[in-house]
Amino acid sequence: MTVRRIALALCLLLFAGLAHAAGDASLVALPPRTAIAPVMACAALVTPTTSQAGDIAYRVIAAHEGAGGAGRPPACVVDAYAAPQTRFTLRLPLTGYQGRFLQGGCGGMCGVIGDTITPTCSNAHLGEGSFATAFDNGGHFGAGIGDATWASDPELRAQFAHKATHATAVAAKAIVARFYGVAPRASYFVGCSGGGREALMEAQRYPQDFDGIVAGSSVSMPAAMQLFLWEAQAGLDAAGNPIFTPGAVAVLHRGVIAACDRLDGIPDGQIDDPRRCAFDPATLRCPQKAGTPDCLTPAQVAAAQAYYRGPHDADGTALFPGGAPYGSELGWVGPGAATGGGKFAAESFITRLLMPGVLPATFGWRDWRFTRASLAQLLAAGAPFDATDPDLSAFAARGGRLILWQGMADNAAGARGMLDYYQALRDRAGGLGPARAFARMFPVPGGYHCRGGYIPYDEDFLGAVVQWVEQGRAPDAVLAVARLEDGKLRRRPLYAYPTATRYNGRDVNDAASFSPQAPKIEPNDAFAWPGRR
Repeated sequence: MTVRRIALALCLLLFAGLAHAAGDASLVALPPRTAIAPVMACAALVTPTTSQAGDIAYRVIAAHEGAGGAGRPPACVVDAYAAPQTRFTLRLPLTGYQGRFLQGGCGGMCGVIGDTITPTCSNAHLGEGSFATAFDNGGHFGAGIGDATWASDPELRAQFAHKATHATAVAAKAIVARFYGVAPRASYFVGCSGGGREALMEAQRYPQDFDGIVAGSSVSMPAAMQLFLWEAQAGLDAAGNPIFTPGAVAVLHRGVIAACDRLDGIPDGQIDDPRRCAFDPATLRCPQKAGTPDCLTPAQVAAAQAYYRGPHDADGTALFPGGAPYGSELGWVGPGAATGGGKFAAESFITRLLMPGVLPATFGWRDWRFTRASLAQLLAAGAPFDATDPDLSAFAARGGRLILWQGMADNAAGARGMLDYYQALRDRAGGLGPARAFARMFPVPGGYHCRGGYIPYDEDFLGAVVQWVEQGRAPDAVLAVARLEDGKLRRRPLYAYPTATRYNGRDVNDAASFSPQAPKIEPNDAFAWPGRR
């Protein structure tokens, strides 16, 4: 079964018979709109000369009619690029198009063209044909999202920072207008991780490009590289061997859940807010000279404590908003962990993208020193790529709508950075009320970085932002669904932060067992670190 078909099946579970589960905030089908037919042949989009849309020069390389399938309708598939090297693919439905344009973000350091968005569930909407969709390569060709070989060129670095995303939006919408004879009625952007950074860059720098934006796991990307380096230095021994084993992180995860599951008053095997957890891994230390599969070695205890604490200098100053969240332990091992490929991606990002020619040619991930001076250097070099500007007043003034979301067991970006950014946004907007008028945040309990989790929830944030833009229905809650290890389905309303989840008894896997609980005191989520804006 393809990813898109799985996504469609999960979304049908969300939509089927669940109107009672979350009140007025239940997920529903997208608002129906009159279909718009093409006014020209697909192949006629190819022209022998360069086209211009505003200050963006672009060229359609090829266009052909695709038969559809795998959850996608028949479409005119366009291969194009915007100067200098932003390659993008555009799908224009041949039937059922309803005037919506969707652009998906890329991950990591981009370099390749994707074709799906995150969360996975939202891809089901792409099979309905109401969206024209575009995906690009971030302004350059690469061997994969962890490759920074291309970054020796200053202009390509600037394109990756923000210019390529904007160029794709302008050029793709010009092609949409030409094919259908009318410009898109509403435009949306969805991205996570590096794509979430792109999403916030659009809201901050190009507020006119999109009406609705969904940004996931998007914090200060330059500063977040410290997480990988910190965990690699703490999680590998002097010989480069991982300190953690799959068995050890499983023991630690069970200990964390046992200690902190019920802090939210819900016995459900998940931690809604890991900031409330204060579990000490030392309680799992093996007795002296004992070696059993149910305890941790002293080295594993020390490494776990370092992971949870996050990057600090010798004086105890936090150099990033927190570390690995409680609940993220199962993601500490494997190819994508910091002790695997993550440390090399961070090393490449810093040496080739942020500080080309600055660090010694022999610099490696073990050589990074965690000091305020090194952080200042990192932030200065990373300023063009940093999407932490909380001033979204221009985006809000034109009626833009923003959904932020964050997996609360995300050890690639941490869980506190997005909360810290949302606090800065609230402060800049004049308080929680004015901020919630155009920007809402959804913490996802148990969620890892962009997808999956020890509770692998999936949601439809795209549908939620479409409702908000087109119907004025601000999302007070978004319904999430997860297939648990025992095969059961868990349905849970995720309430717009800072609204908490009240458990009313009965089945913890039934969304009807929960209701919203407003905080008695508005939380202040500012995190004290030198990079806060």
